[in-house]
Amino acid sequence: MMKVLIVDDEDLSLKRLNRILTASGEVEICGAFHDPEEAAEYAKTHRFDAAFLDITMPRISGMTLIGELRKFHPSLPIVLVTGYEEYAVQAFDYEVIDYVIKPVTAERLNRSISRLKQRLEESSAGSREPELETESTEADGPAVDETRLTVRLFGGFSVHGGDGTDGPLKLRTPKTEELLAFLLYNRSTTRDVLTDTLWKDLSPQKASTNLNSTLYYVRRAIGDGGDTPIIRKDRSGIRVDREAIDCDLYEFEELFRQMRRTPENRHDPESFERMDALYTGEFLKDRHYEWAFARARQLEMDFIAMLDTAARYHAKIEQPLRALYYFERILQLDPIREDVHREIILLYLSLDRKSDAKRQYRTLEKVLDEELGSRPSAELQRLIRAAQL
Repeated sequence: MMKVLIVDDEDLSLKRLNRILTASGEVEICGAFHDPEEAAEYAKTHRFDAAFLDITMPRISGMTLIGELRKFHPSLPIVLVTGYEEYAVQAFDYEVIDYVIKPVTAERLNRSISRLKQRLEESSAGSREPELETESTEADGPAVDETRLTVRLFGGFSVHGGDGTDGPLKLRTPKTEELLAFLLYNRSTTRDVLTDTLWKDLSPQKASTNLNSTLYYVRRAIGDGGDTPIIRKDRSGIRVDREAIDCDLYEFEELFRQMRRTPENRHDPESFERMDALYTGEFLKDRHYEWAFARARQLEMDFIAMLDTAARYHAKIEQPLRALYYFERILQLDPIREDVHREIILLYLSLDRKSDAKRQYRTLEKVLDEELGSRPSAELQRLIRAAQL
């Protein structure tokens, strides 16, 4: 059985990781630490086979902790477990063997355990380390052997992978980029829909020719050769292999569906945090695709609905600071929401932060006057007078 060290400064995340790893029957937790400095001290005098580390921790980051641990265990296999994806490329430099995005699942961690076992077997035989695996598209979907594309559709559009480089893929023309974005967004479509959407001003024959040539350049850019292509064509149309793609949109939509199905008192705070991390900006921001406008607005509304659910959940379980954070995120997107301003004012009053409550009310007054030429509701005005603000 593998002996594993785990480090995460968030108590909920640490307990979840501990529980799932232990339940696998393959792992013995020899040390579980909130404090990375304590973990580094432990490593000086104890032996273990691998470590699961958070990245963003106080005083010592996960990346720095890797160096501290390897002072005493030079070939120590590392799995990074984090709520943020921007460290994935940097992780290659530290030779970590896996990179898992929170919220973790048993299925996903079992894949990490399998990779650790393989690494330990190869190390004992003098083999080289396996390559880093990137988080799969589905939080609870089927396991896949390899993520071949990493796609970001929120806050812009970027695609990594395909040609084996760390940087984003270079697409030949703006139309090549739009075709790939459309395929990734729709997952499955027909040739007629593609030509009508992307080449609606051309004759059917010319539009079909353009589709064929543009699709060729897309597949070449993503390295889509071999027996298992990412973009697949059949009689019914064209589709993408979702299991080969790590896409922020796919993960966000799955988490949103789970949130909608979850009873009010059973929400997972880590799912809220993950969705917040995934939504890095408007869907396909700065790409002026007509077909994307309505979807971008709907996704923003879904994100606001998630923030509202998260805020009210945290307020109900008496975590007012987390509730304030999510309510304030809503106002960044929709600053004239009087109901949200009211909730923030009430939370400030519950914390005896009257000056902050007054400031929030003044902010609402200003934004309503500038945007709508109106004033806060009579009910809210009475609340402010009653609080003597």
